[in-house]
This record gives sequence, structure tokens and C-alpha cells, in this order.
Amino acid sequence: MSAARLPLDALRSAMEQAAGIAATVSDRGSYVRVSVPVPVGKAEFAALLEVLLAAESWGSSDGTGEVLMWAAIRKDGPK
Repeated sequence: MSAARLPLDALRSAMEQAAGIAATVSDRGSYVRVSVPVPVGKAEFAALLEVLLAAESWGSSDGTGEVLMWAAIRKDGPK
């Protein structure tokens, strides 16, 4: 299933399960961003990357200098 089509709560849950780390949700104007610290383990990193690659947009930093992995979905997407 595409992460971009997941409702916000499901995307957050998928990222948390993949990374094994609690996610943070932030408002980015017309988008909502879900982010987690980069997982240390290779298996967790690979699982998280699989979720991110299916997302509408994703990245590996938030501009603060802390290395995070994030996925963004449009606010007008599934609830």
C-alpha cells in the first residue's frame, strides 16, 4: 500500500513500526510532515525507507541540522 495514500495516523504508525522510534507530526502549510530520527539498525532503516519511497514526498533532514527521515502528505488527502 502506498504511504501517500495512508491517512495521517496510519502513515505515522507505519513509520514508527518500521523505525522502532516514536514519530513527530508537524504542520507545514498545505502538508503535514511525519518525521523520525534515523534508525541505527540496517533492518529498521530499510523498512523505513520502504515506507518513505511510497510517500508523496520524503527527505532525510528538516533543516535544523538534526538528521531525521520524514514523509509528507497533503492536508487535503485521506483523513
